[in-house]
Amino acid sequence: MKLPYLSHKAYMQERYGEPLYSIPVNLDFGCPNRDSEGKGGCTFCPEHGTRAAQIADAQSVEEQIHKAIAFAKKRYKAQKFALYIQAYTGTFASLVAQKKTYETLLNLYPFCALHIGTRPDCLNDATLEYLQELNQTLDVVVELGIQSLHDESLVRMNRGHDAYISREAIQRLHVKGLKVYAHVIIGLEGETEVMWQQTVSELVTLQIDGIKFHNLHVIRNTELAHTYAQKPFALLNEYAYAEALIKLLRLIPSHIPIIRLSTDTPNKELIAPLWQMHKGQFGEYIIQTMRYRGITQGDWVEHKATQNDEVPPKPIRLEDGSVSMWNKHYSDYYHPKAGAYRQAQELFIECSTLKERLKKSDVTLLEIGFGMGYNTLEALKCAHHLEKHSLHVKAIDHDRMLLHHSATLVSEPLHVTMLDALFTCNVYSDAWARVEFLNYEARYALRLLEERFDVIFLDPFIESNNASLASVELFQTLRTLLKEDGVLVASTALHVSQIGLRLAGFDVRIVNQEGNDIKGIVAKPSLMPCQEKGIPYHDPHGILSDKAIERAHQKNGISFEEGSTAFGDVLSLTIEDPLHSKDENRFILIGKSIALNTLVVVHLEHRDAIRIISVRKATKHEQKAYEENQ
Repeated sequence: MKLPYLSHKAYMQERYGEPLYSIPVNLDFGCPNRDSEGKGGCTFCPEHGTRAAQIADAQSVEEQIHKAIAFAKKRYKAQKFALYIQAYTGTFASLVAQKKTYETLLNLYPFCALHIGTRPDCLNDATLEYLQELNQTLDVVVELGIQSLHDESLVRMNRGHDAYISREAIQRLHVKGLKVYAHVIIGLEGETEVMWQQTVSELVTLQIDGIKFHNLHVIRNTELAHTYAQKPFALLNEYAYAEALIKLLRLIPSHIPIIRLSTDTPNKELIAPLWQMHKGQFGEYIIQTMRYRGITQGDWVEHKATQNDEVPPKPIRLEDGSVSMWNKHYSDYYHPKAGAYRQAQELFIECSTLKERLKKSDVTLLEIGFGMGYNTLEALKCAHHLEKHSLHVKAIDHDRMLLHHSATLVSEPLHVTMLDALFTCNVYSDAWARVEFLNYEARYALRLLEERFDVIFLDPFIESNNASLASVELFQTLRTLLKEDGVLVASTALHVSQIGLRLAGFDVRIVNQEGNDIKGIVAKPSLMPCQEKGIPYHDPHGILSDKAIERAHQKNGISFEEGSTAFGDVLSLTIEDPLHSKDENRFILIGKSIALNTLVVVHLEHRDAIRIISVRKATKHEQKAYEENQ
């Protein structure tokens, strides 16, 4: 299926018939922003510049090329290559030195293209003439470190030139017929989302030929690392950066290739941000999110209508007359055979006592897994029927296009009106109800909420394939979002979900109707210490894929009995857990168990007793923190 943005791979496939694999070379030409000993430079840049990891141990340039080509052929089955002058400034040398070096390298292999990484202030006329000449025999692409087009940011990073120099460099390169790829840093201290968009929009106006995005990394042994240590500033996590990046992609015309989505820094060099989502998973998340929202690169500037290349799911009529759809990802229908109306009415509405609550006061409702909207629809009907108090709904779902498809299938006017309104402007409102649609991945959306709710509907569809909505950490978050007299109703009856809810501080009641396939759980805040000893799903950072959560549960399940032995480790590390300490003071212990597993034990301290909330094996970062505490 076509990607929602133009990847560099797709662009090269069209231009060269197959992708070109980049062969990075470090020439050590130096940098005009550093002294003779290599000191100084931009605040974010390490001493070795942006040296490629796969050739870091190579001695000569020839060895670098040999290693990189061998690596690409073995790992990617590569056939065609582009030479990339990467680290530091590829044009910071005399013209004689540039000619001699480039020609030597280009004679080592029949490269299809030459990419030169350099600074906007290192392009004299003689260099441009030479690059124009080279461009007659192979594609020459100049990769400019623009970073930002805001002068205050350039001064703060000690860039050594202003934005005018960057604009002028792009124009001068284009006059010579040379392609220009711009490197841009997102998340610079002091910059806002509006400023990132201004930089990207101006680059588009300058007719840039490609854009390479870097989310700001704080790297060891840099001036930025020193600044960050003295006064830490906010950095973008995976979800926040994804939201910012998607907006930027929508400002870039669809013919401009996106060379890179995020930064690569070796873990041993990176101070922050410490993402848990690996590069491949992040790319998949961007693609999935854009497809779910029906958006594409350039749609804001090319005025494209919302689109989705996927064939709409086939509808099915259920036993109660409601319509459901087949989800090919989970290989099942969205609702039980008994019907979507019955599930909404008999599980979610009745078990939450929503009618009784609306008779007494206004009600706040959080729905996670909005889907086709039946549960919220039935809640609206309650408010309309009673005409007594208002219903305020926050509805979360990653798949916005499902609203559009559903509106073409359902028949009730109120249902269609609600779905159309949420699809168009994310809000439905009438005299007795208001629904706000949060079109985010659920775990990210929950982080954005500040209010507490009377009722929570959790509809994880097929929970065995949707473990991200059934982890103990997610249940702990829901516990903090639910009022003390509130209720959570979930369309799950899996034992692992029951375990997770109890460990998160809920009393759990199972709903399993006779004669139909409607089942679920009713959970209310517990006043008693938890005695649960089972092993729940774990997703400690709210990042893992469903498969990864299930795989870890099967492989790394740790009992509470073993977890309790970690308290006997005299070298254990205990820290506060402020994220989940809104109503009770929680702590996190990292220590060795009697089985010599390094464990993370989330717990409460009740006078002379300890209540364990969850136990799991430590991640690599947590293991390192434990070891450094010795």
